Amino acid sequence: MVLDSTPGWLIVLGCNMKQLRYPIGVVLFLLFLGCGKDSFDRADFSMPQRIYDIAVEGGINTLISSQYIRLTKPSLIPDSLPAPIRNASVTVNDSKTDILFKETSIPGVYMGVNRNDPNYNKAYKLTIKYDGKTYTAEDTLRQVVNIVDDFLPLSTHNAVNKSIMGSIPKHTFGYINPNKWFIAYLDIPLWNPSKFDQTKYYSYTHLLGSPNSLYPLNNLKRDFTLGEDDYVSIFKISLSERYAGYLYSVFMETDWSGLFSSVPVNVKGNISGNAQGYFSVNDVDIRRYRAKEL
Repeated sequence: MVLDSTPGWLIVLGCNMKQLRYPIGVVLFLLFLGCGKDSFDRADFSMPQRIYDIAVEGGINTLISSQYIRLTKPSLIPDSLPAPIRNASVTVNDSKTDILFKETSIPGVYMGVNRNDPNYNKAYKLTIKYDGKTYTAEDTLRQVVNIVDDFLPLSTHNAVNKSIMGSIPKHTFGYINPNKWFIAYLDIPLWNPSKFDQTKYYSYTHLLGSPNSLYPLNNLKRDFTLGEDDYVSIFKISLSERYAGYLYSVFMETDWSGLFSSVPVNVKGNISGNAQGYFSVNDVDIRRYRAKEL
């Protein structure tokens, strides 16, 4: 029986004074902690469990002779950008010769020129020397299977006024080989390995199946409307087996995480030492279509 003198908030909790196991002061204190209206505003971000010395992006591509690698110091403060790493020594050996990288006018971005033929199925080794430490990584160059019209990772249909509407899912499963794709049209620029801000335009085909049918994959897509004669450039980028596994693990912690997923964990790349990221070696095929040909 609930007493007439029982406060309303206790009635909402479905209990009375006699049922409480703790002193009323303790209950009020706990409620105060849980219901502070500005608790989120005053929330302090705890320091990460692991602080990395260096982050590595980019690698080797077969599309152009210029190669680009970006080195940064990971940010530890929310909403702040990583700091570029200057004056590092960067070298890539393609199992034949060394490719020397020099820092460009963009801080933290290093460029090398590769005039050798692709060394398929061989390991390319990255060596970085910075601040008295040496970091290494290896990736294997897998030859890309040329683009086939029947297996493009997008869908299109004719619309009114001779326009073409289409959709590019970020993830497609069940392909024979894993690949990364870059699809450019209109104001979306062509793929450029020197640009490290184009990741939002990537899509992926995976060898493995969908990790869970309950993940909200349907929203991870890019829709477009083009004229019949507008051009679409499609870049197909090969992934080594290890790089494909790394990306799949990253997406398990990001794109494919749901309400009941486990706590996110760090995904280890192929950089040795206290470093994060992945040094990749990619073969590239490109084709150009008119929208009506898709």
